[in-house]
Amino acid sequence: MSVALFCSWKERLGALGVLLSIFLANLALEYRTYQNFWSKKPRYTEAEVLNQYRKKGHWVLKLRTREGASLYTTSYEDLKDLRGRRVELLVFGKQPSFFDYLHSFYAPSYILGLLPKNLRQFLWQKIASQHHTQLAKELFGALFLAMPLQYDYRRMLARFGISHLVAISGFHMGLLFATLAFALYVLLRPIWQRLWPWANLKRVVFFLAFGVVAGYAALLGLVPSVIRSVMMMGVGLFMLDRGVRLLSFETLGWIVLLVLAFWPRLLWSVGFWFSVAGVFYIYLFVHHFKLSKLWSFLLLNVWVFLAMLPLSLFVFGVFNPLMLLSPLLSMLFVVFYPLALLLHLIGSGGMLDGIVDLLALAGDGIRVELPLWLFGCYLLASLIAIWRLKALYLAYGAVAIFLIYQIA
Repeated sequence: MSVALFCSWKERLGALGVLLSIFLANLALEYRTYQNFWSKKPRYTEAEVLNQYRKKGHWVLKLRTREGASLYTTSYEDLKDLRGRRVELLVFGKQPSFFDYLHSFYAPSYILGLLPKNLRQFLWQKIASQHHTQLAKELFGALFLAMPLQYDYRRMLARFGISHLVAISGFHMGLLFATLAFALYVLLRPIWQRLWPWANLKRVVFFLAFGVVAGYAALLGLVPSVIRSVMMMGVGLFMLDRGVRLLSFETLGWIVLLVLAFWPRLLWSVGFWFSVAGVFYIYLFVHHFKLSKLWSFLLLNVWVFLAMLPLSLFVFGVFNPLMLLSPLLSMLFVVFYPLALLLHLIGSGGMLDGIVDLLALAGDGIRVELPLWLFGCYLLASLIAIWRLKALYLAYGAVAIFLIYQIA
């Protein structure tokens, strides 16, 4: 019998006060870092190149500095592909506002040199060496190491509605955790029954698997969806071990607040909120529908795709009929992901190149811009759907009518 996370409003207010204090303390640390960086001259730092693309005869680069800031800069030099590399950077320009610093900003800068490759970049080289096409090299680099994809490849994935399958998130962390836990349980069970039959093997396996997943997340860096998923997984395992009710909207809300308290920058991260929304709609499905495991697996993927579609239309503004394949591809991904991981571990990842090349068949999508008022109504209806699911159906009907009108 599971118990609630809190027993009274007094406990809730106390927890909220603690989280607010942590949030303000971390915000103050961010402000101090911001002031210290922009007060020094010259401004040297280290940064990772998150993205790089051509625009009107020059390069545009998106970087994440050692201080955690996300900035855009331009270069007219003949640069090679620097995505995923760490560079020494000299930053010019006027000081941005603190709000822009927390979100993202533009600053003229000069790349002084490349820093030595780290473990993540070394592993990317190993993955890329197993493939023959640039698409496969970049896709599996993104899938396993959160390496940045070229713009054209990102658009290709968006046409199929499977960007979420390549961008590492809680889905991947969950699959990795389940695969590790199963393998560890099978390997350790014979020894465990002989040496420690009185101890709880599942508890040990779960926490060992979580340790590997947390180490993997640290290797990837500050990926918003990964931070959310690992934090949620860790808190979830702790609560499950203590018999606390896990599948609760309140629990999800507190975990989101906990993540934001320690990483205030995520408040402005679209990837983070997409990740949270995905988990919310999964909870909504489990809350309202009591089905067998098989039907839950089949229908959950369809439900999440349909529920997330209005959010995708609002943010990306593109619809492609191929997106309708997304639920099926999501179900197949449950098998594809551990298989791809195993093949890459034994050096045979190139066997999957033919499957990846099928993505190039996607054509252009249809431009659909969901208005802000309709998007707001849909979000409000999603919250009301916790108690009245009909509210979500009505809002979704309005979105569907708008989509059909735009396509026709």
